[in-house]
Amino acid sequence: MSAISRAALFLLACFALIPLDAAAWDRGRVERFASLPAGALNPEGITVDRHNGDVYVTGFNPTGAGTGQIYVLNALTFDRAGNVYISASFQGIIWRTGPAGGPAVNWASDALLTPNGFPPFGANGLEFNHDQSALFVANTANDTVIRIPVSAGGAAGKAEVFTNSINGADGLFLDQHDNVWVCANQSDEIVVTDKTGKVIAKLGDFDGVRDGSPVGLLFPASLVRRGEWIYITNLSLDLQQSVDSQWAAKVKTHTISRIRFRIPGSDPDAD
Repeated sequence: MSAISRAALFLLACFALIPLDAAAWDRGRVERFASLPAGALNPEGITVDRHNGDVYVTGFNPTGAGTGQIYVLNALTFDRAGNVYISASFQGIIWRTGPAGGPAVNWASDALLTPNGFPPFGANGLEFNHDQSALFVANTANDTVIRIPVSAGGAAGKAEVFTNSINGADGLFLDQHDNVWVCANQSDEIVVTDKTGKVIAKLGDFDGVRDGSPVGLLFPASLVRRGEWIYITNLSLDLQQSVDSQWAAKVKTHTISRIRFRIPGSDPDAD
């Protein structure tokens, strides 16, 4: 057997030893979906019109002054009865209002929902699992996703840590398999866990600033799925203490990115 043949067999043997799960760390391609108008604020919340596919984005004003803007929300979600759930980051509270609005009631509050780290935002992105037996809430400062059980009558149970160490856990959503897709705003990636909290994919990355716009993901804050795409806001927030701060300060035009709704290495027909 020639030396070249032996080398080829050795390489094939090495590839055979690589676990299939390693394919899930194929970061995939991040595309720029849209650029916001000149002077637009840092894009934070995002949603998609289910009927015509229009994308709506809310602007985040870090100074707290002036008027926010919506471009053609902190986070909110709905249950099947139409009740609205809103996260209050600094209070560590999930507020609920009825389908027709009205006074908000304290649906859930817990120390696990309050901020104890950096960035200084506690309860943030939130969404129910498929059967609405639990509400999942990202705590950005604590790098955690919190699970709040829901009783048959709709009351909140005791909050518990679902998973740790998602760097700047921000916006999230659950797919039809109850995998949790989370924006990690301090590591410029989307982290996907299974229903047990085990990471099964890390998607996207930051590739610098070009012509005043971020390339890839820069401080991804919120995400939403529409068909085969996931749309992501690049908040690009200069927090002055973050590893990305000097890059964020270079951003002049804010953007919305998108990635394919697919976990690398998975069966696409299973989606």
